[in-house]
Amino acid sequence: MDSRNASLKPFVIFCAMIASLGAFNSGVNTSALNIPGNNVRYCPGVAPGVVTYYPNSPLPQCVPMSDWIWGVATGMFAVGGLLGAMSNGYMSNKFGRRDSMIMMNVNFFIGAILLSLATTSAQFAIGRIFVGIGSGFMTCVIGIYIAEISPPKYRGALIAVLQLFTTLGILIIELITLGLNSAVGWRIAVIITLAPAIIQMVVLPFCPRSPRWLIGQNRVDEARVEFLRLRNGDIESEFNDMILGITKSGEHDKEAGHIDKDSANGVENSIDKAEAAEEAEGQLNLLKVFTIPVLAALCIKFFVLHGLSQLTGINAIMYYSTSIFELSFGDDAKYVTVGVAALNVVITVVGLALVDRLGRKTLLLISTAGMCIFCVIMTIGMKFNIGGLQVVCIMLYVSFFAVGYGMIPFIVTSECFPTYAVGAASSACLAINWLCNFVIGLIFPTLLAACGPYVFLIFAGLSLIAFFFILIFIPETKRKTIDEIGRQLGWFGINVSQYVDKRR
Repeated sequence: MDSRNASLKPFVIFCAMIASLGAFNSGVNTSALNIPGNNVRYCPGVAPGVVTYYPNSPLPQCVPMSDWIWGVATGMFAVGGLLGAMSNGYMSNKFGRRDSMIMMNVNFFIGAILLSLATTSAQFAIGRIFVGIGSGFMTCVIGIYIAEISPPKYRGALIAVLQLFTTLGILIIELITLGLNSAVGWRIAVIITLAPAIIQMVVLPFCPRSPRWLIGQNRVDEARVEFLRLRNGDIESEFNDMILGITKSGEHDKEAGHIDKDSANGVENSIDKAEAAEEAEGQLNLLKVFTIPVLAALCIKFFVLHGLSQLTGINAIMYYSTSIFELSFGDDAKYVTVGVAALNVVITVVGLALVDRLGRKTLLLISTAGMCIFCVIMTIGMKFNIGGLQVVCIMLYVSFFAVGYGMIPFIVTSECFPTYAVGAASSACLAINWLCNFVIGLIFPTLLAACGPYVFLIFAGLSLIAFFFILIFIPETKRKTIDEIGRQLGWFGINVSQYVDKRR
């Protein structure tokens, strides 16, 4: 049986889960300070701004910060995410998807040490930058790695594990910090990030390197060995199709029909492995990717998709939800916040089950339509000060975001680019995602003050724009191999050197 139609190996699920520990860590660092945040800024039993110290310790119990400084310091996480995303192209292409993940875990160690021992707001902000770098890098490279090791039938659901683990990280750290809402607890909360980092660094070496990346590095025999670990059934057709898609002139080679006896298994290959190795494309940087018209157009589409995923207001909703919950539930608001995190996990599981059935595009359209509707209703709830309606809108908005827009941009980005361009393209897409995340966090309080309840009409309008943009420009990729997607989008078999050499 062809490997593309064979059953899924449990080992592939294991590899996807271990890789997704990086996304789990991103979720942990996103919400580690949501509940104990006030304990970071205010020492217990004294006036704001007064510093007290732990018994027999030089460490202060808090790091006093004004609202503005606190916003900047915590926002440095998004700045770090931007830097991490920008580093993805070089790191994942130079060292490989798997090995670069192992290496970049060092950022979580540095960040955890700086945060847990913070004595000044500057040290705290730098610590947030480092955990942000690790988080930004992981959200980029995990999707690429899982896409490159997964069978086409299951690829969407397996890449969605990335977002599932992110939401699990948020939920678990919020449950833990319910018991760490104290002067000592916040320092423990910021060091928890070490646990998933250590597990991933220990276990990930037992997972295979990406076969597609290995072919791109002219290591075809090693790629075959790793591919055998990831597939049931006969791998020859899928493996050779992969080689054809990565070589400079795959279509020409396919027509020529080179035949070679593989000494390892005695079956006929449709392409000479040595020739494929010689012709395998190097990894392109973003400037070189933009010299290829079909890839440049694809990049622009995905830049818009990722930018709108943040500009449609998810972080603004989450930012405002804390004060909404406090007005409606008082001291119990923290439990409602945990409830939203749990809902996010449940709906992400629903999306994971649907992504390879309904398809990526259908879920994105459902997602953006729901987000638009509940932003409009949120405006009504805020205008007439209906607390219950606002809470319901937040819950439903988060649900619609989680089922589609929260995870699918990561899936389609890792699916729609050739191996030699996916590192640079994903890096740029996620950099835009993190940049828009930072911008929304920075300007939303000002927008809220200026527009009042009507601020959510801006997000409703952007959600509507996202709906029509997806309808017109985003392709459906469910249950297709990366090379089939390449044929659909027009980049399969193109002679890359024809474009790159022309512009040197």
